[in-house]
Amino acid sequence: MTETWLREAVVACCLPSSPSLSELSKKISMVLPIRLLAMPGLTCGMARDWLDAKGREHGGLPRTSRRLHGCMVAHAGWGALFYDARDEALQQRFTLVHEVAHFVLDHHLPRARAFRSLGEEISPALDEPRDAAPHESLFLTLQRIPSGAQVRFIERNVSGDPCTGKAMESELRADRLTYELLAPAREALPLVRDLGRQEAERELASRFGLPMREARTYVRLLLAREPARRPFFLKFTPTEDR
Repeated sequence: MTETWLREAVVACCLPSSPSLSELSKKISMVLPIRLLAMPGLTCGMARDWLDAKGREHGGLPRTSRRLHGCMVAHAGWGALFYDARDEALQQRFTLVHEVAHFVLDHHLPRARAFRSLGEEISPALDEPRDAAPHESLFLTLQRIPSGAQVRFIERNVSGDPCTGKAMESELRADRLTYELLAPAREALPLVRDLGRQEAERELASRFGLPMREARTYVRLLLAREPARRPFFLKFTPTEDR
Protein backbone atom coordinates (compact mmCIF):
# COMPACT_ATOMS: atom_id res chain seq x y z
CA MET A 1 0.00 0.00 0.00
CA THR A 2 1.42 3.37 -1.03
CA GLU A 3 1.60 5.91 1.79
CA THR A 4 -0.96 8.74 1.77
CA TRP A 5 1.69 11.47 1.74
CA LEU A 6 3.36 9.81 -1.23
CA ARG A 7 0.14 9.58 -3.25
CA GLU A 8 -0.55 13.26 -2.57
CA ALA A 9 2.95 14.25 -3.61
CA VAL A 10 2.86 12.21 -6.83
CA VAL A 11 -0.33 14.02 -7.86
CA ALA A 12 1.14 17.43 -6.93
CA CYS A 13 4.22 16.86 -9.11
CA CYS A 14 1.99 16.66 -12.23
CA LEU A 15 4.62 14.59 -14.05
CA PRO A 16 4.04 11.55 -16.28
CA SER A 17 5.08 8.16 -14.91
CA SER A 18 8.69 7.25 -15.77
CA PRO A 19 9.31 10.42 -17.79
CA SER A 20 12.24 10.77 -20.19
CA LEU A 21 14.81 13.55 -19.84
CA SER A 22 13.34 15.42 -22.83
CA GLU A 23 9.84 15.13 -21.34
CA LEU A 24 11.08 16.53 -18.04
CA SER A 25 12.89 19.43 -19.67
CA LYS A 26 9.67 20.46 -21.43
CA LYS A 27 7.14 19.56 -18.75
CA ILE A 28 8.49 20.78 -15.41
CA SER A 29 8.23 24.52 -16.06
CA MET A 30 4.84 24.02 -17.74
CA VAL A 31 3.18 22.35 -14.75
CA LEU A 32 5.06 23.89 -11.81
CA PRO A 33 6.40 27.40 -11.03
CA ILE A 34 10.00 26.22 -11.43
CA ARG A 35 12.74 27.64 -13.65
CA LEU A 36 15.26 25.10 -14.96
CA LEU A 37 18.87 26.27 -15.01
CA ALA A 38 21.45 23.98 -16.63
CA MET A 39 24.96 24.96 -15.60
CA PRO A 40 28.03 22.99 -16.75
CA GLY A 41 30.13 22.02 -13.72
CA LEU A 42 27.51 23.33 -11.26
CA THR A 43 28.79 24.56 -7.88
CA CYS A 44 27.14 26.23 -4.88
CA GLY A 45 28.85 29.48 -5.83
CA MET A 46 27.48 29.43 -9.38
CA ALA A 47 23.94 28.98 -8.09
CA ARG A 48 24.30 31.79 -5.55
CA ASP A 49 25.85 34.14 -8.10
CA TRP A 50 22.88 33.61 -10.44
CA LEU A 51 20.38 34.26 -7.64
CA ASP A 52 22.25 37.38 -6.50
CA ALA A 53 22.32 38.72 -10.06
CA LYS A 54 18.54 38.25 -10.34
CA GLY A 55 17.86 39.74 -6.90
CA ARG A 56 16.39 36.44 -5.70
CA GLU A 57 16.49 35.06 -2.18
CA HIS A 58 19.10 32.35 -1.74
CA GLY A 59 18.52 31.31 1.87
CA GLY A 60 22.17 31.47 2.84
CA LEU A 61 23.43 29.26 0.00
CA PRO A 62 27.23 29.27 0.46
CA ARG A 63 29.41 30.75 -2.27
CA THR A 64 31.79 27.79 -2.52
CA SER A 65 33.31 25.70 -5.31
CA ARG A 66 31.69 22.51 -4.07
CA ARG A 67 30.34 20.54 -7.04
CA LEU A 68 26.65 19.61 -7.11
CA HIS A 69 24.49 17.38 -9.28
CA GLY A 70 21.57 19.68 -8.48
CA CYS A 71 20.18 22.30 -6.14
CA MET A 72 16.69 23.64 -5.47
CA VAL A 73 16.00 27.11 -4.08
CA ALA A 74 12.33 27.87 -3.40
CA HIS A 75 10.77 31.10 -2.17
CA ALA A 76 7.32 32.69 -2.32
CA GLY A 77 5.85 29.81 -4.33
CA TRP A 78 8.60 29.92 -6.98
CA GLY A 79 11.57 27.60 -7.50
CA ALA A 80 14.95 27.72 -9.22
CA LEU A 81 16.22 24.26 -10.13
CA PHE A 82 19.94 24.18 -10.91
CA TYR A 83 21.52 21.06 -12.41
CA ASP A 84 24.86 20.07 -13.89
CA ALA A 85 24.64 20.02 -17.68
CA ARG A 86 27.83 17.93 -17.82
CA ASP A 87 26.28 14.96 -16.02
CA GLU A 88 25.24 11.91 -18.00
CA ALA A 89 21.62 11.91 -19.20
CA LEU A 90 20.46 9.33 -16.63
CA GLN A 91 21.96 11.37 -13.79
CA GLN A 92 20.41 14.59 -15.09
CA ARG A 93 17.03 12.86 -15.27
CA PHE A 94 17.30 11.60 -11.70
CA THR A 95 18.50 15.00 -10.48
CA LEU A 96 15.60 16.88 -12.10
CA VAL A 97 12.98 14.62 -10.55
CA HIS A 98 14.74 14.63 -7.17
CA GLU A 99 14.82 18.44 -7.04
CA VAL A 100 11.18 18.65 -8.13
CA ALA A 101 10.42 16.25 -5.27
CA HIS A 102 12.12 18.66 -2.85
CA PHE A 103 10.12 21.59 -4.22
CA VAL A 104 6.81 19.77 -3.84
CA LEU A 105 7.50 18.16 -0.44
CA ASP A 106 9.40 20.99 1.26
CA HIS A 107 7.75 24.07 -0.24
CA HIS A 108 4.67 23.61 -2.40
CA LEU A 109 2.61 21.23 -0.24
CA PRO A 110 3.44 22.85 3.14
CA ARG A 111 2.54 26.23 1.64
CA ALA A 112 -0.77 24.88 0.34
CA ARG A 113 -1.49 23.43 3.80
CA ALA A 114 -0.93 26.84 5.39
CA PHE A 115 -3.27 28.51 2.89
CA ARG A 116 -5.98 25.93 3.60
CA SER A 117 -5.76 26.58 7.34
CA LEU A 118 -5.26 30.35 7.53
CA GLY A 119 -6.10 31.65 4.08
CA GLU A 120 -4.07 33.77 1.65
CA GLU A 121 -3.34 36.34 4.37
CA ILE A 122 -0.65 34.00 5.72
CA SER A 123 1.40 34.65 2.55
CA PRO A 124 3.56 37.51 3.96
CA ALA A 125 4.47 35.39 6.99
CA LEU A 126 5.49 32.51 4.72
CA ASP A 127 7.60 34.72 2.49
CA GLU A 128 9.16 36.96 5.15
CA PRO A 129 9.28 35.29 8.62
CA ARG A 130 10.09 38.59 10.34
CA ASP A 131 6.65 39.91 9.32
CA ALA A 132 4.74 37.04 10.96
CA ALA A 133 2.33 37.76 13.82
CA PRO A 134 2.85 35.67 16.99
CA HIS A 135 -0.10 33.38 16.26
CA GLU A 136 1.15 32.85 12.71
CA SER A 137 4.65 31.98 13.87
CA LEU A 138 3.22 29.54 16.40
CA PHE A 139 1.04 27.87 13.77
CA LEU A 140 3.92 27.50 11.31
CA THR A 141 6.15 26.07 14.03
CA LEU A 142 3.59 23.56 15.32
CA GLN A 143 2.66 22.46 11.79
CA ARG A 144 6.32 22.24 10.74
CA ILE A 145 5.70 24.58 7.80
CA PRO A 146 8.90 26.33 6.69
CA SER A 147 9.01 30.04 5.95
CA GLY A 148 11.40 32.22 4.00
CA ALA A 149 13.60 30.70 1.30
CA GLN A 150 14.13 26.94 1.30
CA VAL A 151 17.43 25.68 -0.06
CA ARG A 152 17.91 22.00 -0.81
CA PHE A 153 21.32 20.56 -1.46
CA ILE A 154 22.96 17.96 0.73
CA GLU A 155 25.43 19.21 3.31
CA ARG A 156 27.49 16.11 4.06
CA ASN A 157 29.97 15.26 6.78
CA VAL A 158 33.34 13.61 6.25
CA SER A 159 31.62 10.20 6.06
CA GLY A 160 29.42 11.36 3.19
CA ASP A 161 26.20 11.37 5.23
CA PRO A 162 23.82 14.35 5.61
CA CYS A 163 24.95 16.53 8.50
CA THR A 164 21.66 16.65 10.39
CA GLY A 165 18.72 14.40 11.08
CA LYS A 166 16.41 16.97 9.48
CA ALA A 167 18.49 16.93 6.30
CA MET A 168 18.49 13.12 6.32
CA GLU A 169 14.68 13.02 6.67
CA SER A 170 14.25 15.50 3.83
CA GLU A 171 16.56 13.51 1.54
CA LEU A 172 14.87 10.18 2.31
CA ARG A 173 11.42 11.57 1.53
CA ALA A 174 12.64 13.21 -1.68
CA ASP A 175 14.34 9.97 -2.73
CA ARG A 176 11.19 7.96 -2.03
CA LEU A 177 9.09 10.31 -4.16
CA THR A 178 11.72 10.30 -6.92
CA TYR A 179 11.71 6.51 -7.09
CA GLU A 180 7.92 6.44 -7.19
CA LEU A 181 7.85 8.86 -10.12
CA LEU A 182 10.60 7.13 -12.09
CA ALA A 183 9.89 3.51 -11.17
CA PRO A 184 6.48 3.10 -9.47
CA ALA A 185 6.56 0.54 -6.67
CA ARG A 186 3.60 -1.36 -8.16
CA GLU A 187 5.84 -2.15 -11.15
CA ALA A 188 9.23 -2.38 -9.44
CA LEU A 189 8.27 -4.49 -6.43
CA PRO A 190 7.25 -7.63 -8.40
CA LEU A 191 10.64 -7.56 -10.11
CA VAL A 192 12.43 -7.40 -6.76
CA ARG A 193 10.30 -10.27 -5.45
CA ASP A 194 10.92 -12.50 -8.47
CA LEU A 195 14.58 -11.81 -9.18
CA GLY A 196 17.74 -12.08 -7.14
CA ARG A 197 19.03 -8.87 -5.62
CA GLN A 198 21.75 -8.14 -8.17
CA GLU A 199 19.55 -9.13 -11.09
CA ALA A 200 16.77 -6.90 -9.76
CA GLU A 201 19.20 -3.97 -9.55
CA ARG A 202 20.21 -4.45 -13.18
CA GLU A 203 16.59 -4.84 -14.28
CA LEU A 204 15.47 -1.65 -12.50
CA ALA A 205 18.38 0.25 -14.00
CA SER A 206 17.62 -1.07 -17.49
CA ARG A 207 13.83 -0.91 -17.48
CA PHE A 208 13.34 2.39 -15.65
CA GLY A 209 16.54 4.23 -16.54
CA LEU A 210 17.83 4.55 -12.98
CA PRO A 211 21.54 5.17 -12.42
CA MET A 212 22.99 1.95 -11.00
CA ARG A 213 23.74 3.50 -7.63
CA GLU A 214 20.13 4.62 -7.26
CA ALA A 215 18.85 1.25 -8.50
CA ARG A 216 20.77 -0.46 -5.69
CA THR A 217 19.35 1.94 -3.13
CA TYR A 218 15.81 1.43 -4.42
CA VAL A 219 16.10 -2.35 -4.24
CA ARG A 220 17.22 -2.07 -0.61
CA LEU A 221 14.29 0.25 0.13
CA LEU A 222 11.77 -2.09 -1.48
CA LEU A 223 13.18 -5.12 0.34
CA ALA A 224 12.98 -3.25 3.65
CA ARG A 225 9.25 -2.71 3.07
CA GLU A 226 8.60 -6.41 2.50
CA PRO A 227 7.44 -8.41 5.54
CA ALA A 228 9.83 -11.10 6.67
CA ARG A 229 8.96 -14.40 5.02
CA ARG A 230 8.86 -17.13 7.62
CA PRO A 231 7.69 -20.69 7.15
CA PHE A 232 4.31 -21.42 8.68
CA PHE A 233 5.58 -24.75 10.04
CA LEU A 234 8.94 -25.24 11.62
CA LYS A 235 10.79 -28.44 10.99
CA PHE A 236 11.24 -30.29 14.27
CA THR A 237 14.19 -32.61 14.72
CA PRO A 238 14.04 -34.56 18.00
CA THR A 239 17.24 -34.86 19.96
CA GLU A 240 18.50 -38.09 21.41
CA ASP A 241 17.52 -38.92 25.00
CA ARG A 242 20.33 -38.49 27.39
